[in-house]
Amino acid sequence: MIDQTHCPLCKNELTIVFTTKDFLVSGESFDIVECSDCGLRLTSPFPNKDNIGSYYESEEYISHAEETKGLFDFIYNMVRAYMLGRKGKIIERSSRKRSGTILDIGCGAGHFLDKMKIDGWRVKGVDVSSKAREIVKQQFDIEVISPDDWLNSDEKYDVVTCWHSLEHVHDPLEYLQKFKQQLNENGILVVALPNYDSPDAHKYGADWAAYDTPRHLYHFTPPSISKIMTQNGFSVQGCHRINFDPFYVSILSAKHKGSSHFSGIVNGLASWFISVFQKEKCSSLIYIMKVNE
Repeated sequence: MIDQTHCPLCKNELTIVFTTKDFLVSGESFDIVECSDCGLRLTSPFPNKDNIGSYYESEEYISHAEETKGLFDFIYNMVRAYMLGRKGKIIERSSRKRSGTILDIGCGAGHFLDKMKIDGWRVKGVDVSSKAREIVKQQFDIEVISPDDWLNSDEKYDVVTCWHSLEHVHDPLEYLQKFKQQLNENGILVVALPNYDSPDAHKYGADWAAYDTPRHLYHFTPPSISKIMTQNGFSVQGCHRINFDPFYVSILSAKHKGSSHFSGIVNGLASWFISVFQKEKCSSLIYIMKVNE
């Protein structure tokens, strides 16, 4: 079990930055604590593995949603379709492969895996939700296994992806060591994460939607990602902006704050504009990693 009083990377004592809350399900309060050295932040306290599932029980949690219920969901699905294409192009360029084997951690409803399967990749998913595993099998005929089954497997892959999933994991260091074992020579690890050093994160503070406590257990910036990857035998090869996240996160953050959608759009536009010139300031970043030789 991760010690939530000291940084898992630097061993420094963690100090409270502010208190936020679960805006989605329970309304409970949680602290955001930070390492003064590397800047890694944690949610404190963690829900344990046995009860964290209850914090995902919301009709608004749209990671597995299929039905379009309104304009916001319609736009979300349009953006998702665009991002699926962009993710595929990033993987092709970064791996220098047009096909191969790919594992997606936290695959949700399986749209990314389906897109890569159509493009000629051999795919497999991992998801903690038995419902999600059933959906992907029935809808796309793609195998999805539980995290425990994956941790006990010894298959190899050309690409491992974590699209906004590593921040949900109780022990990401265990996952990183497993990735290192499972990547083929010249394989790549692709990780997308929120970035709390973005202008919208600074604007909204404890109301910033991408803290998403307590579902997000860890909170990263580019320097903390670099440190955690270096300590676990990876090197960061590059990163890419997720263009729409400043708007999406700012609109949700404005809702948390009790402000209008319009103010969220304005703040999202300002954050997006800054990220065009300072990529490392984007609300979310896609990191490309390789195992150190």
